[in-house]
Amino acid sequence: MTEQSDNTIPQARARPHRWFAWVWVVPIVAGAIVLWLGFRSYVLHGPDIKISFKNAEGLQEGQSTIRHRGVVVGTVERVDLAPDLSRVLVHARMSHGTKQALNEDTRFYVVAPRVGVEGISGLSTIVSGVYIEMEPGAGSTPQEDFVGLEEPPLLKSDTPGRAFTMSAPDLGSLTRGSPISYHGVSVGEVQGYALAEDGQHVSVKAFVRAPYDRLVHPETRFWNAGGVDVSVGSQGVRLRANSVQQLLSGGIAFETPPAALSGEPSPPSASFTLYDTEQAAKRAPLGDQAVYVAGFSGNLRGVEAGDPVELQGMVVGAVTDVQLSYEAGKKSLTTLVTISLDPSRIRVANLPASGPGTPQETAQRKIETLVAGGLRAQLLTANFLTGFKIVTLDMVSGAKPRHVERVGNFVMIPTEASSDISETLQSLRSVLKNIDRATSGPQLGHAIESLDSALTHLDQLTSEVQPGLNDLIKSLRETSDSANATLGTLRDVVGGQGGSPAGGAGAGGSDISQLMRELSEAARSVKGLADYLERHPESLIRGRRGEK
Repeated sequence: MTEQSDNTIPQARARPHRWFAWVWVVPIVAGAIVLWLGFRSYVLHGPDIKISFKNAEGLQEGQSTIRHRGVVVGTVERVDLAPDLSRVLVHARMSHGTKQALNEDTRFYVVAPRVGVEGISGLSTIVSGVYIEMEPGAGSTPQEDFVGLEEPPLLKSDTPGRAFTMSAPDLGSLTRGSPISYHGVSVGEVQGYALAEDGQHVSVKAFVRAPYDRLVHPETRFWNAGGVDVSVGSQGVRLRANSVQQLLSGGIAFETPPAALSGEPSPPSASFTLYDTEQAAKRAPLGDQAVYVAGFSGNLRGVEAGDPVELQGMVVGAVTDVQLSYEAGKKSLTTLVTISLDPSRIRVANLPASGPGTPQETAQRKIETLVAGGLRAQLLTANFLTGFKIVTLDMVSGAKPRHVERVGNFVMIPTEASSDISETLQSLRSVLKNIDRATSGPQLGHAIESLDSALTHLDQLTSEVQPGLNDLIKSLRETSDSANATLGTLRDVVGGQGGSPAGGAGAGGSDISQLMRELSEAARSVKGLADYLERHPESLIRGRRGEK
């Protein structure tokens, strides 16, 4: 009984199996979190882009960010070199909401501390580190590969305003960021510049902010306002200094005629000419120009393209070309000066109409009317020290009737010799040359020899007369004294007869008185002659001359 109980095998009791064990809670939760993070990462994951820069100074993988308006919109994941080692490729992962902003107009640039003419920027990166700024574009084509800007743009892409292009022969002191001013108020900036395709001009890209962009019209004139403007006028020398920024980085100023402000503003990307100075901009042609050629002979030192052409002191055009022309038939050398005139600066009253015609034909008709009235091209000396000349126009009174002529490909305007001091000096030079030619001949030498001989004979004659002259003067004095003594005796005689009662004494006394007066005058004359000969003994030979 005992053995049977010891060999009894205990039976396991079966318990009901539960469908969930708490031990799986942690793995399930961890898996859910992983799935959620994966799903969130997939849903929020933006596009991967690639940006090309010349260098990646300051950018760090996994740390540098891409921002827009201060908000992080991407992260730099990898920085590699291009296959040709010429550029740096920045691989970045963007945020989910940036896909629509990544198009062909989107711009990227590195923000770092910079010091330039426009000021100091990027100081915040000293603490936060260098980052890439994104400026979304307005394009419609999605894009993942971009070329980054090497410098931050001066203006945001959404800044209201208009961009214009200006052409200048020389850049001068302009640089990127140079201010554009209107009446001294800054209204825009120079965005950039490049050499034109022809290599003869510089193309300057400028931006004028709104609402000042409405001030730019087709009649607007732009000029380089950098540095110090020095001009000479009726009030003397005028010195005008611009702002400190314009002195350092140059600048552009512009002016629009008041009458043009009521018209339609210029469209974006309109082209203008950038003049060197304010004076050059204001004397630029306002309308269609008339081109003529004036032929001058002689020296035209100082006349060159760009010189102003004046009519009675007012600028009405400019010299555009100067060439020498030789006529083999006449064996003469002529200087052909091409001038461009602005007829709108000259008002012609009662201009005869000859049909509708083009503006160019109307301008030429106005000039032809002036030529018929005596308009002539002349040369004037601008500087007597250097001899430089300028081309001017003047209404010559009494000029011979002339008209505009077409000679080959040129339209010739009549010329007239000027009456300035240079022409007078030329005439005086010719007279002096004739005098020099006359005095250099043998006749002058013969005349001088004859004159010398005559003077020698005169000196000899004077020396011969001089000894006898003293005796003559002494004799004249003695004669004068004797005459005075005789007159005194006669006065006594007349005085003794003056009281006689004889009737004939009166007539005889009158005759004696007349004789006494004549003798007295003769004595004075003899004495005066003696005194004169004593002072001027040469009068015996040369004759008496009036004393001063």
